[in-house]
Amino acid sequence: MTRPTRTHNTPPPSRSRVLIAVCLLLIALILTFIFWRLRPPPPIQTPRGDGKSFIHIFDKAVPVSTWSVSDFSFESPFYRTGFRADNVIIDGGITRLALDRRDTEHQPNSGAEIAKRGFYQYGRFETVMQPAKGSGVVSSFFTHTFSLFGDPHDEIDFEFLGKDTTVVSLNYFTDGKPYGPVKIPLGFDAASAPHLYAFEWSPERIDWYVDGKLVHSATESDHPIPTAPGRVMMNIWTGSEAQYDWHGPPTFDDGVSAQYTCVSFQALGDDAPQCSDTFLATPSHN
Repeated sequence: MTRPTRTHNTPPPSRSRVLIAVCLLLIALILTFIFWRLRPPPPIQTPRGDGKSFIHIFDKAVPVSTWSVSDFSFESPFYRTGFRADNVIIDGGITRLALDRRDTEHQPNSGAEIAKRGFYQYGRFETVMQPAKGSGVVSSFFTHTFSLFGDPHDEIDFEFLGKDTTVVSLNYFTDGKPYGPVKIPLGFDAASAPHLYAFEWSPERIDWYVDGKLVHSATESDHPIPTAPGRVMMNIWTGSEAQYDWHGPPTFDDGVSAQYTCVSFQALGDDAPQCSDTFLATPSHN
């Protein structure tokens, strides 16, 4: 005898199970979004250049074929400055990098930044510059590279703090780890006239010079020496409240500027022309 077929009805899922499933889905979406926001950006594929010696006199428009002018702003816990191309000003045969209180998309101040195209490693780096005066202002000359270019964070610095321009701040970073900064008394006010600033970088050491005189040295025994070729850069900026103990509160005059007249790089073992060839030959700079 055939038995009647019994129909089994599956009970609907409980309300608590539905809520749990929705919550798990939301958590997965949130974690995916956080991972997407925090993931490191892919390296920029930028020409590395030949790394050869160069000299540039900043007496006319900055040539975009060999130099880049920054024109961007970004959120940062360190900077309170966006960079504007129109803050790079050619004035009387001198290039000025200006810092003013015009806000940008993400920051309350506007600064300026220029960089030599390509990447440069061991050799002598020189500039003739006159930093800006004013609390909160940082005027700089440095080499730099980092993860955005597929490199470690390697950097070598001259930094002038506008709150006291009788002192220069020297530093370098190797894979993101700093050596200093080290403050060096200059014996003059750097903001009152242009001077020659240089550093020599070799696999074993870094030596910093002011007007041709050695003012500081660091060796591998002090802190590992950077190895990654970097961009040659100059900028002017102000930082967040966390930087006030270092560079002072931002009470600088609106539109203050740092001046640059020459930048050069002489590759290790080369005898190419340098800024010092002309600057130190001038009687007033001997």
